[in-house]
Amino acid sequence: MPLGSQLELKCAVCQESSLKTCSRCKIQFYCSEEHQKQDWKQHKFACLAPAAPLPDVVKTRAEAERDKDDRFVIDAILLPHDSDTPRFVKVVCEMYGQEFDAPDPDFPELDGRRHHRALLDPYLGANAMRESTDISNWGGFDGPPLGYTLMMSWRDMFMQDGSPLNRCVVKLTNGKAYHPWGGNLIAYRVDEPTHRVARCQDAKAEDLKVLVAYLLDYGERMRE
Repeated sequence: MPLGSQLELKCAVCQESSLKTCSRCKIQFYCSEEHQKQDWKQHKFACLAPAAPLPDVVKTRAEAERDKDDRFVIDAILLPHDSDTPRFVKVVCEMYGQEFDAPDPDFPELDGRRHHRALLDPYLGANAMRESTDISNWGGFDGPPLGYTLMMSWRDMFMQDGSPLNRCVVKLTNGKAYHPWGGNLIAYRVDEPTHRVARCQDAKAEDLKVLVAYLLDYGERMRE
């Protein structure tokens, strides 16, 4: 059984199994209200402070498409290198390319759609080479299908460019991720089919479990 399929969410205070989330960021987990209150003095800084200045763009994807604007914002999950705590951040996306001139018989739902580009400079660096992977199965490999696709991006040369070890990944995986990750990691949902069109969607709180499962199972595959 893949290691990721055994994943349990742990309370940030006592590491016991947890079902309760912070009502504000919905991404920090607790086993009780008592432990949530106990952790607030530390968690409030990560919970309230954005990782980068909030963008001027405030329209959602649906609003931008309705108004024929070129930019919109989505919610993404940031795994920061300098904190134990993941959090939601705002990412500006831009539409580019020409709309499809003719219907595609294989993908009729793409008729008239434009590509999206997530502007990740505030989180990954303006001059950094980047790598991305799309996760559509639990654990990212041959696990059960998720029913949607999550895109995770990171600095491609983090092992050579001096990027610090990602504390958040270490914390979320209890140090069990075989592969060391450096710099920030960021993830958001994308439309299918990803090989045909790139279109960005909001990440959801439950996507954190998918990311942790991927990071754990990726390490397991590295050991094989």
